[in-house]
Amino acid sequence: MKDIISNLVKYILVHYPHKSELSASRLTKMLYLADWKNSIEKASQITNAVWHFHHYGPYVDDFLKIAKEDSDINVVNTTTVFGGRKQQLELKKDFNGDIEVSSDNKKILDFVIAATKDKSYEEFITLVYSTYPVVSSSRYSDFDLVNMAQDYNLLTKDTPNKGFQQEIHGV
Repeated sequence: MKDIISNLVKYILVHYPHKSELSASRLTKMLYLADWKNSIEKASQITNAVWHFHHYGPYVDDFLKIAKEDSDINVVNTTTVFGGRKQQLELKKDFNGDIEVSSDNKKILDFVIAATKDKSYEEFITLVYSTYPVVSSSRYSDFDLVNMAQDYNLLTKDTPNKGFQQEIHGV
C-alpha cells in the first residue's frame, strides 16, 4: 500500500494547480475525500487507511510519513499566510519518474482536485467537515468509510441527480 499512497500523493502534487497550497493537512484531506468518493461509488477505499476523526478532522499519520520516506518528495517546513507553521509537500525539481495510478483512481483524484482547487483553506476545511462521516461521527473515533458510504447511499438513494457536492457533504 505504501507504493500506492506514494503514487497518489505524487499524482496530486503534479496535477493540483496551486502548488503552494499543498500542505500536509490539505493533501491528507484530499486523500480522505478520494477515499470517501470511492467508497460511495465503488464500496471500497482507494487506500487501506483507517481514518481517524482527529481534532483537526479526518487524519492518518502514515501519509506524511510515507511522503517523507519517498526520495521523490520534499516536505518543507514553511509558514501559512497567517504566520502559522505548515509542512508543504512538493516533488523534487529533478523528478521525472513514472506515476502509477489506475485510470479509475485518476478519475477520482481529478474529481477531488477539480472540486477543491478553487477553495480557500477555510472553504476546503468546511467542505471536509460537512461530509457524512464527519457530521455523523464523534470526535476521536475511527471512520469505516465503506460502511458509512452504504448508509449514506441508502439515505440518499431517492435523491435525483445526486452530485458530488451532495456526496461530499452528506446532505
